[in-house]
Amino acid sequence: MLGCNSRLIMGFALTLLYVVVTIISPEQFGKEWAAYHAVTYLAAITAIASLPTMEAYTNWKTSVQTYLLVGLIVAIALSQIAHGWLGGVVESLRLFLPSAAVFFFIVVNVTTIRRLKIMALTAVSSCLVVCVEALCGYYAGYHGDLFVLLTNISSPEDEVVGQLTRIRGAGFLSDPNDFAQILLIVLPLAFIAWRRGRVVANFFVVLLPAALLLWTTYLTHSRGGLIAMAAVALMVARKKLGTTASTALAVVFIFGMLALDFTGGRGISASNGADRLEAWANGLEMFKSAPLFGIGFNGFTDLYEITAHNSFVLCLAELGLLGSTLWLAMLVTTAAGLNRLIRLQEKKQAARSFGLLPLFETGFIGNSSALAIDTMHSNGIFALNYAYACEAAPVVLTPSAAKFETSTNPHPTPIVPLPWVVAIRLALVSFIASAWFLSRSYSTTMYLVLGLATAAIALQRGDSKSPDRGHWIFSTLTAEVLLILLIYGLVRLRH
Repeated sequence: MLGCNSRLIMGFALTLLYVVVTIISPEQFGKEWAAYHAVTYLAAITAIASLPTMEAYTNWKTSVQTYLLVGLIVAIALSQIAHGWLGGVVESLRLFLPSAAVFFFIVVNVTTIRRLKIMALTAVSSCLVVCVEALCGYYAGYHGDLFVLLTNISSPEDEVVGQLTRIRGAGFLSDPNDFAQILLIVLPLAFIAWRRGRVVANFFVVLLPAALLLWTTYLTHSRGGLIAMAAVALMVARKKLGTTASTALAVVFIFGMLALDFTGGRGISASNGADRLEAWANGLEMFKSAPLFGIGFNGFTDLYEITAHNSFVLCLAELGLLGSTLWLAMLVTTAAGLNRLIRLQEKKQAARSFGLLPLFETGFIGNSSALAIDTMHSNGIFALNYAYACEAAPVVLTPSAAKFETSTNPHPTPIVPLPWVVAIRLALVSFIASAWFLSRSYSTTMYLVLGLATAAIALQRGDSKSPDRGHWIFSTLTAEVLLILLIYGLVRLRH
């Protein structure tokens, strides 16, 4: 038994190490480390060590995102085969599989709520290490050429009018925009460590690291990072202030950050984004030339001078309808799963407040039902409107009925804490918002947050099938059509 547990722990420990090494990147210690392919060997060892966990736990099998990612890998290969470049398949997989591995390792090895917390905080800690290194480079010149990037600022006439100092990480974080994106993704994850009533601990473990992440993000001067911060602020404020007030607050936030020179003097208006709209237009033309399989993975810049500056446009152009549908479906199903978890937790809290928690935890009130609890103060009676998926029937319970016990589900599925799920959803929102202006369809950052979200959804669901299995196709196709029409409309308005 001890040996079996050791094998199950080994895969998780190596997954933690893989995430740490990927974020910190051995490349910062010298180019010779890249030649050793240490991360590749670590990925192979982690994959082998994860096999016992794959056999012992089935959470990864119940996640539709797992199969969608496998389909995306196939679509990447087909995008090269369709154009007769068989050698491109190997090169494409070499570039993409390290990112996909982050997702697979997390989904397979994060099998408990405790592991979910450890994995999320490991990602936060790794980013904090890079933050400290980058700040040392910015203020003290430590590896300044690695962690500091000088960007030319051009006038509308394309004349260089100055230089902007921006900080960055190493490896896949060597672009300040990528660095800002991952920092804003792990920012809400830092609050998973929050513990009620622990003022001193929360200050040093949560608030101080959050402030460090925010200041480092500011020094990246990323315009996509600013949009992501506004989106997170909107999501946080929306529940308390309402959609209209929170949207107004987000707009004020953006203008406030511009006043504080968040973007380093670079604007975010339509005129400043003309080159991006032109890239989107070219992306649509590429899609029209190869609508099914795309022009080929990593081929956008072969046909246009700059990248797409939009993750969906990049995927649509390079992988066509097949790949872009699978890619978008991963985001749609993950967002829907997190929203479902949050609704479930809110229902549980409502049930607890009315003394009906035993019914909730034993499965009498479960995932497959729509629950609405109303209070009837007369005679101290609670009215519980319990609607099954197939029929709705009101059930009236007295306070004594809350003691009812059933053996329907003697081992209830562990509940992922609501603040954790909200934090993970904010991380996903941050990625989606920044990905609208960045070409990060295949970056490790996306598959890190998707892995954490998928693991959380699988933990809550246990071994049961996803309730939205089969419905994601319609939702994804609808979202894809709307996105294509939106991008086409923006391009047409620009011209």
